[in-house]
Amino acid sequence: MSTLSVVSGVSCPVVSVAGTDPHLLAQFHGTTEFTVDMAGAPYLVRGCGSSLDGQVRFHEKDEVLGRDVRVWHVRELDGTFTAEHVAAF
Repeated sequence: MSTLSVVSGVSCPVVSVAGTDPHLLAQFHGTTEFTVDMAGAPYLVRGCGSSLDGQVRFHEKDEVLGRDVRVWHVRELDGTFTAEHVAAF
């Protein structure tokens, strides 16, 4: 995982999912990883995603202990994929 600060409520472009270009939201389902462009720096998100109201709710996991770190919502609009960290309790 990166040491970049993750700001809630800011959409970041997804540059890859599981090492390939994103084409479908289904690529974010299950255990996988994706990379976002966070203000010009790559940030790798590893965890597990599931469908939620036309988007994917993705639980980022701690690499060592496997605990939830944060929740992301991944969306697609006109072929462009974005991910946004959301406060979820």
